[in-house]
Amino acid sequence: LWFVGSAVEKSHGFCSAFVLFVVPAVGGTILSAIFLPAFVSVGASGGIFGLIGACLSDILMNWRLLFSDFVGIEGKKNHHIMVVVFLVLDIIVNCLVGLTPFVDNFTHLGGMLFGFLCGLSTMERVSPDFFGDEERCWSKTKHLFYRFFGIMLSLVGIAVTTIVLFNGDGRTTPCPACKAFSCIPFPWWEAENNKWWYCDDCSAVTANAVMDSETGFFDKVAINCPNGEISTFNVDGDTSLDKDSLEIKLPGYCRQFCDVGAF
Repeated sequence: LWFVGSAVEKSHGFCSAFVLFVVPAVGGTILSAIFLPAFVSVGASGGIFGLIGACLSDILMNWRLLFSDFVGIEGKKNHHIMVVVFLVLDIIVNCLVGLTPFVDNFTHLGGMLFGFLCGLSTMERVSPDFFGDEERCWSKTKHLFYRFFGIMLSLVGIAVTTIVLFNGDGRTTPCPACKAFSCIPFPWWEAENNKWWYCDDCSAVTANAVMDSETGFFDKVAINCPNGEISTFNVDGDTSLDKDSLEIKLPGYCRQFCDVGAF
């Protein structure tokens, strides 16, 4: 936030930096609430990715000047290329980290998308006239279209996602498979009970169990599934299921008997 935010503020002013941080933070949070309703996300990552998205729009709008022979003298063209490469690598690494549990990729990706759209409207484009290169009428028209398109699409996106959020039930997502954008069980080639991490809520489930008075072990379990349903099953084949072992096996039972989706 300090490095990217201060650079954007110095280049484009406080008002632009403020808009490019707040709007993507709000938009990314709304997308997270829509697609991950069971999770509460906190932090400034949506706004930070908004600033990164704005940097991408800045590069896009000034692409021809950044890599022109006039601006790229004395090796600066290679410097600009390295900046773009490191920016893309930073996005890729953070998105990969977002595929782990407890990291909200919807806030990241949503913030970057809204930041890119807002950047088209708020980031100042360097005119080729500044370098003595006459700007054509088509280039001016295209630039005006980008500015109008960016702000309008940002406002429409905020409005539509807000409507979708308030029309939802607050418990289910309109796209269960979209969870793959935010978390993927790993390693995916390992068996279901041998992964490093999972992307469900089975680790926090509770259950009621019926104990066999003769053996002293549980023979029936009613598990409170993450989706609110109760799944009842017999475990009389396991003759050593006491309280401690049940707590250990409960997440596995959840994934076996509850509908937790593909993840």
